[in-house]
Amino acid sequence: MYLYSNYMKKNAFFEVQSDLTSAKIKIYEDYLEGYLPKLLMPFGRCIIIDLFCGSGKNGKHKGSPLVLLDKLKYILNSTPLKGNKEILIQILFNDQNTSNISKLEYELNNYKYDRDVIKITLKEETYEDYIDTLVKKLENNQSPKFIFLDPFTYSNVRMNDLINLMNLPKTEVLLFLPIFHSYRFASKEFKSEHKTRKFVEEFTIEGVNNYENIYDFTLSVKNRLKKDIGLKYVRPILIEGGGSKNSLFLLTKHRAGMLLMNKVATKNTIDGNSVKVKEQNLLSLFDESREEIESSFLSSYKKGLIEKLKLTPLTNKEIVDFTIEEGFLPKQAKKILSELYNNKKIVVIDKKGELINSKLQWNIAEKIKIHTSFKWSSY
Repeated sequence: MYLYSNYMKKNAFFEVQSDLTSAKIKIYEDYLEGYLPKLLMPFGRCIIIDLFCGSGKNGKHKGSPLVLLDKLKYILNSTPLKGNKEILIQILFNDQNTSNISKLEYELNNYKYDRDVIKITLKEETYEDYIDTLVKKLENNQSPKFIFLDPFTYSNVRMNDLINLMNLPKTEVLLFLPIFHSYRFASKEFKSEHKTRKFVEEFTIEGVNNYENIYDFTLSVKNRLKKDIGLKYVRPILIEGGGSKNSLFLLTKHRAGMLLMNKVATKNTIDGNSVKVKEQNLLSLFDESREEIESSFLSSYKKGLIEKLKLTPLTNKEIVDFTIEEGFLPKQAKKILSELYNNKKIVVIDKKGELINSKLQWNIAEKIKIHTSFKWSSY
C-alpha cells in the first residue's frame, strides 16, 4: 500500500482536467442524475461498475468515481428516497494500476457517505483478465446494473465483451471511445496495416472504407453495435475539441434509457449530436444562449421520418418510437410534423378516422394516451 505522500511523488497522473474530459464527465453526471432515481425508486437497489476508474481525481477536478458518489449523495437526500435504509447500492471500482487504486482509496477514506447504503469494492486487475470473471459472477444477478467503460485505449474493449455485458439481466453500458484516433486509420488510402485497423474492422459496419467524415464513421460504429449486440437503442454523443474527437455510446435495451440520453444530448449540445469544446477552456454545453440548428444529424432524422410517412400512415406511437430510436425527442418530432401540417403535406386523424384540426390533440408525447394517425396528404 502506497502512502499518499509517496504516491504524489512517484505518480505522474493528470495535473489538470482537459476540456474533453470535462465534457465527458458532464454528460456522465447528467445521465446518472436522471437514471439512478429511475432505478432506486422501483427496485431499491442497483450495481454500478467502473472498470477503468482511475485515481478519483484529474488534478483538482473530480473524476468519475467521486462524481458518482456526489450524485448518489444528492439523490439519496432527495424525497422520497431520503432516509430509506432499505436501499442498497453496490459499487465496483477497478483499475489495473496499483497507484490509481491507492489514490482512490485515500479519496474514499476521506469522503463522507452512508456506508450502510453504499457498499464499495476496490479491485486491482487488468480489464482483459477480469472481464470474463465479472460477467460470470453477474450472469444470474437480477439487480439493475450500470457499467461505465472508459478504456485506456480504443483496443481495450472488444465487441464480444459488450455482447456478454449486454446479455446480463437489466444492464446498461456507457462506452467511451477515442473515436478520431481510429477514424484516422479507416481510409482505404492508408497503406500501413496499423493495429487500429482491427478495431475499425470489428466496430464498424463498412470496415476499412473512405468515410465521408467523422460523423459518418461514428454512425457506422453505432450501426455495428446495434447489429452485433442485437440492440434497438444505441446513442452516441460526439465530443469535439479541435483535432481531438471522442465519443460516448449509451448501450441500452430500454426506450426510457434512450429517451433520457436524448434529453442529456439535447441539453448539452447545439445540434443534439456533438459537444463542441471551445478554446480557452469554455465549453459549448455551458452556453445557455445557443439556439438549435438544423444539423446533418437532424436533417437525416427529418428525411427518414418523411420517407416513412410517404410510404404508409404512422400512428403517434410509431412516430414517437422512431424519434426516440433515432436520438431525438417527441417535441422535435412535433415541430417537424407541424411544419408538414402547415404546408398541407400531412393530415391527422383520430381512431374513428375523423380529421383532427387541433395540434393539441395530436398526442406526440413521451407517454401516449390517445391514439392518432398521421397520413401523407394527396392534395
